[in-house]
Amino acid sequence: MRKTLLKIVIAVSVIIIALIAIVSVSVLLEERYYTENYNRGVELIDEGKLEESLTYFEAELKEHPKNPYAHFQISTVYCDLKMYDSAMVYIDNALKYMPNKNKMLRGLMHGIKADIHYNLQEWEERIEQLSLCLLELPNDTASNVHRIVAHKQRGETYYYLKQYELAEQDFKKAEELESLDKTK
Repeated sequence: MRKTLLKIVIAVSVIIIALIAIVSVSVLLEERYYTENYNRGVELIDEGKLEESLTYFEAELKEHPKNPYAHFQISTVYCDLKMYDSAMVYIDNALKYMPNKNKMLRGLMHGIKADIHYNLQEWEERIEQLSLCLLELPNDTASNVHRIVAHKQRGETYYYLKQYELAEQDFKKAEELESLDKTK
């Protein structure tokens, strides 16, 4: 019963972080990447036409092979299609091409990569990516919700691995961040 509940909580957290990341990418997108192909691909995702969106993102990558946002969008589509090996290739490219100064998106991308590892049941790799997510995310109020989710997900993974002390540390940190949010 407890393991089933834990799996449900983790699955819901994965969905929430993916949705937050997609919205955040749209807000932080560099203007030079607002191309016709990219925009059409995003529209098709919004319409639920995932496979069709890939055509536009792939066309975008033919014109701009280092567009980290197109790589990111393709990775999220492949995640939704449960094609995790392909998703991993594209999220790795997104991280490779995303400027280091864009800490928020880099952190979110590590969060998506952690979700891929979750789906592949690669627990140690998930912990590593969530740790990188927390290192990359800026320590500001805009990133707070992402930091809370990452701490909770890492805590859940530690708990699943029976590393209870580490799980408790992450859960406490998430609670601290949540209480800071309530006081502001």
